[in-house]
Amino acid sequence: MVEHADRPTIAPAARAAFHVELASGLLPLHRRNAVTAMDARVLRVLKTIARDLGKPQTVKGLAAQLRLSPSRLEHLFRKQTGRGIKAFVRESRLAKAAELLEDPTLQIKEVAAAVGYANVSNFIRDYTRRYGESPSQSRSSPLHDSLISFSSRRGLRGGGPR
Repeated sequence: MVEHADRPTIAPAARAAFHVELASGLLPLHRRNAVTAMDARVLRVLKTIARDLGKPQTVKGLAAQLRLSPSRLEHLFRKQTGRGIKAFVRESRLAKAAELLEDPTLQIKEVAAAVGYANVSNFIRDYTRRYGESPSQSRSSPLHDSLISFSSRRGLRGGGPR
């Protein structure tokens, strides 16, 4: 029997954050049964990405924080999550952007900046590739409307209790 004493387990608080990522679909399905243990370095990268979503994230910068080579960090991250760091950061940003687009008071350029895109055109391109419609189309689509709670939807359309 193989002992995994050298593999750290996820602390309860970190496990909750990790479950949020799983629930949002950012981590692959095949890893959902393997939530019991994760490399602490990868967990730290996940926390950094989630905490600093609006800041530029590079593999080189994240690796330097952990005193690893970029290739070693990329290898560990891919092994644990099933995808590369850049792809994970992009998907995390776009998922957060989809949430922020629910607020009609935010302009698209504000949403782009909030999730770390310096160039609005790049944000629109990535968002459209990911979701199949532009951010402005997404705001007016029935699917997006279904994501907004009933009470806030009434407020947006000026309707009151009927």
